[in-house]
Amino acid sequence: MNWKVYISGFAVSTIFGLSFLFTKNSIEHINVYTFLAFRFGVATSVMLLLWLFGIVKLTKKPFWKLWKVALFQPIAYFVFETNGLRFTTSSEAGMLIALIPIVITILSPALLKERIRWYQILFAFLSFFGVFLIVKGGGLEQGALLGKLLVLGAVFSAAFYNIFSRKLSSEFTPVEITFFMMLTGFVFFFFLSIVTGNFTIAFHPAVVIGALYLGILSSTVAFFLVNFMLSKVSPTVSSLFSNLTTVISVIAGSFIRHERIAAVQVFGMILILVSLILNSYLKSKEVEQSR
Repeated sequence: MNWKVYISGFAVSTIFGLSFLFTKNSIEHINVYTFLAFRFGVATSVMLLLWLFGIVKLTKKPFWKLWKVALFQPIAYFVFETNGLRFTTSSEAGMLIALIPIVITILSPALLKERIRWYQILFAFLSFFGVFLIVKGGGLEQGALLGKLLVLGAVFSAAFYNIFSRKLSSEFTPVEITFFMMLTGFVFFFFLSIVTGNFTIAFHPAVVIGALYLGILSSTVAFFLVNFMLSKVSPTVSSLFSNLTTVISVIAGSFIRHERIAAVQVFGMILILVSLILNSYLKSKEVEQSR
């Protein structure tokens, strides 16, 4: 790998890792759904500007077919994640989000007719044990438990999104799928915030910075960097960088928001990350042997 791939990988991991922190800071000053409307409004505006300047290409297609993708990401995912962050810490959310690839592995045999291997079952078990340690270490009070369960709802939503997006990837480009997701997110959360009577124009620094960070960096810049990495290295190699996302989110929550992290939670996070890395390694070896 050349130095550009390394820089891109660390940049993507940092952007996504800090996203929980910016979301947590923002929703302390504004309604959850109003903030999501701002975030996706910024992201949609950026995508439209890129389209107007010819940087991204959009063609006429039956975009209505993407309704399943948009239902799980951004709608269900961000309803679960953002509400979950109201009751749990950004560090714990980052730990639990690392479970997404494992859940995809478990759901793929049923939804994509993919064969599941013995080591995938083993690592899935280890990962869920890691989740148990994270949840238990953070406390089981009603509010704390609810927050973690909501974040786990986001994990399953992201898994379903990945599966349905994979099914439609032969018909739609990543840019087209992303644009549809951003636009759908803006329209849905804008009207939801109005219907619930919570829509307000807020200029609090945390809200403005959060919306710009998440709308521009998380939804646009990181997306292009991921595409660049995939053009240079295999998905198995590039996915290893995503494991840094969890580590960065935990470090940011601890040092910036001074969130308490129990030793047992760190051990749970390590179990999840080790499971992801070994699962990716064994899968790549299996693919090489089958060639």
